[in-house]
Order: sequence, then C-alpha cells, then structure tokens
Amino acid sequence: MAEEKTKLSLKKGSRAKTERTDPWQVLVVDDEPQVHSMTQVLLRDFQFEGRPFAIVSAHSAGEAQGILKANHDIPVVLLDVVMETDHAGLDLARMIREDLGDRRQRIILRTGQPGEAPERDVMLAYDINDYRAKTELTAQKLFTALVAALRSWQQISTIEQLNATLEARVEERTRDLAEARAFAESLVELMPQPVWFKDALQRYRLTNRAFRELFAIGPDQWHGMTAAQALGARMPVHEDAGDQSLLGGHQTRIELETQLVDARDQQRTLLITKGVFTQDETVHGIIGIATDISERKALEKELHRLAVTDPLTGAANRRRFMASGHIEIERAARYQTPLSVVMLDIDYFKKVNDTYGHGIGDEVLRKVADAVQGCLREIDLLGRLGGEEFAVLLPETGLDAAVAVAERLRRAIGAIIIPLTDGGLSVTASFGVAERDADELLFDTFLGRADGALYRAKESGRDRVDACQP
Repeated sequence: MAEEKTKLSLKKGSRAKTERTDPWQVLVVDDEPQVHSMTQVLLRDFQFEGRPFAIVSAHSAGEAQGILKANHDIPVVLLDVVMETDHAGLDLARMIREDLGDRRQRIILRTGQPGEAPERDVMLAYDINDYRAKTELTAQKLFTALVAALRSWQQISTIEQLNATLEARVEERTRDLAEARAFAESLVELMPQPVWFKDALQRYRLTNRAFRELFAIGPDQWHGMTAAQALGARMPVHEDAGDQSLLGGHQTRIELETQLVDARDQQRTLLITKGVFTQDETVHGIIGIATDISERKALEKELHRLAVTDPLTGAANRRRFMASGHIEIERAARYQTPLSVVMLDIDYFKKVNDTYGHGIGDEVLRKVADAVQGCLREIDLLGRLGGEEFAVLLPETGLDAAVAVAERLRRAIGAIIIPLTDGGLSVTASFGVAERDADELLFDTFLGRADGALYRAKESGRDRVDACQP
C-alpha cells in the first residue's frame, strides 16, 4: 500500500510538472532601478519551455537575503557586486551557497565595468556560475544566458532528485528494493537526455536509451567497461575530467563542455553535468547527464559574427576593425614585422544617393566591398568604418606592396558596373596608404596618417592613391 501511494504521488508530480505555466522567477539584485526595468523589458517577449519570465527585484543584498530565505524556488540570480558595500554581492553569493546550502541556484554575476572580469579565484571561491557585463546583455544574450542557467538548474535538480530517491530506497532496505530499482531505471531510461552511471572504478553500470542511441550501442555492450576501453580513440578529451575529484569526495558535482563525434559522424557539443552517488556517506559512483548544446553554440557563434560584422556589406564593423588594428600593431611592434593600412572612400557617393536613391547607394557599397574582398589575402581584414568609408588592414606588408594593393583595389572598383534601367552606373574611389613607423604603437595615430593621405588623394582630384611617406 505504501508503495502504491509512492507511485501515485510520483505520477501526480510528473503530471503537475508538465502542466506548469507559471513564470520562471529571476531574482535581479542591483541598486540601480533602471537595471530592473531594463531587464523586465528585455525579457518581456521571451519564453522557455512555454513559461514566461518573472522578475523579482531586490535593490540591496539585504533585501535579496529576505527574498531567498522565503522563496527556495528561484532558479537564477542576476547579481551586482557593489551595492550597500563594495562586496555586498559576493557576500550574498556566499550566503546562498553556505548559509542556505543552495548549490542548484545559478548565480550570474553582472558588472557595470566592461572588460574587468572578476579574478578566477573569486569565481571559484564564491561558486559563481557565469559572468556578464551589463552592457553586453542584449535581449538575445540575456535570454541565452538564462536558458543555459535554467537547463543547468534542471539538470542538477534531476540529479539531486535521483540521488535522493535512490538513497531513500537503499536506506529502507525493504523487500521492494528490486522493484524500486527497476522503477528508477525505467525513469532514467525514458529521459530524453543521455544519462549514465559509473561505479567507483569508473566502469559503466547503467546507461539509458538516449545514451545508447548517441553511441549506437546495445543495452549491455559497455557494461563493466571504462570510457577508455569503450571509446578508445573516440573518447572525448574531457569525458573522465573531474571523476577522480568526485570519487575522492573533493567535489559533489561538476559541469563541463566537451565535443565528440556521434554514431552518425556528426560533431556534437555537449554540456556534461556529473554528480556523486553516495550511500552511508560513502561515494559509490558517478551519475552523469549530457545536454546537446550544439545548436546553442552555433547560435552564439552566429550572434558573435553579427556583433562584429557590418550587416550591409559583410565587412568587419568599426569596432571589430579597430580591435584587430590594436592587436596587429602590437604584434608588428613585438616581432618587428611590417604593417600597412589602406583607407578608401567612394568618390561622390552622396551624389549617387541623391540621384539614384539609397537602394542603388546600398548596392554600390555591397559591390565595392565584394570587389575589395576579392583582391585580399586571408590574413587581410576589410572594415567599414562608416558611410562610404572603408579601411583594409594589411599585416606583414610594407608600404610599396600596400600601394600596389591599393592600386589593384582602385582598378577593381573602377570596373564595377551597377545596372540601371537607362544604362549602367560606375564609381571610383580614392585611397590613402600608410605603413607603421618603427616606434609607432597607437593604432589611432597610424590610421590617422592613412586618413591624411586619403584626404590628399581626394584633394588632388580623386580616383587615385596617395601614400604617407616615412
């Protein structure tokens, strides 16, 4: 009778979980009111697993403590560091982990100081799960970060629930142990994520259907084998990462990303969450859950590309070009290699827009970018600095070679014909070239000299190349 009640309770809990429509609670801890309102606006139109996001606001670490003590179901905290004290946020993080004993809750540290990431030991000491600059969190990036945090929270909850269920069954030591184990294995078997259990010698003892489908193996094919024995050369680099620390009792769970080639020879990126299975305070093995995050990684890569690319021409945007310029000038100074830059400006572009409209003007910009890109090496970088102004970064290139490149670009642009209803439109461009001086370390100064040469080319009649002589 007791077991029938247990089964009924589990079924009801499962049904209640699938029918949940209440919002995901996100605790925003920040002393700036606009951060709360902006976060609310950014998440207003997003949902995860059919559930919207609800912002719970705390304007100080003290206020947040009261909220967290009263509500244990908040999965994610977006946390500022400096509030009522310089380290109020870190004190709150420690309170969550130590006083409340909450290891599931995901803590995303947000700072208003871009580029100043916290020290590595701070991230580890306070068990902070992610770090983001406030200025970096666009709606999409904030959503991506929250989805990753919620999935991690769900995975950890699953492991803890599975551990609790298994430990309770072992402690009971009743005649129903075999049936309870069969029930747990059936539950694991039905999970859509790959799940496995390895004993204290790191040998596979349990794998679910999703795991076996990932590697195209039979139910008992890897039973009693280590990962190295089962996978051989195909074993992901980090498959056994942290296992010894878990088995030695130094950690109770770890999270890591790894890549592998599945049974269909497809490259997968997986988020691995591992936890220890203990009985009578003794570690008996490791439970692992894998989440396929290949699509998320591809999305992050595409978002990064969009963030550094001019959407009209496909060239690097100004931010990326300037950042690359600073890197290249430091490299050239360190290794004493030549570095040149070419500035170019489409002649009479305003007249093109005024005469033919912005649609034709946009087509001119695209054609010019394509023509320039077709003349460059793989290591060269084309950037659109604004309007009709472009620049080309030429690593390991001296002034004479850079002038030759500029001449080649000038001819390529001059050969462009934009079809019109009454004929075709051709354009020209003016160029300024500069090579880094031996003692030049500032990219802005370097680029400014090329811009001065460009100005002289335009003053001299356009459609020509002018070089800044050493």
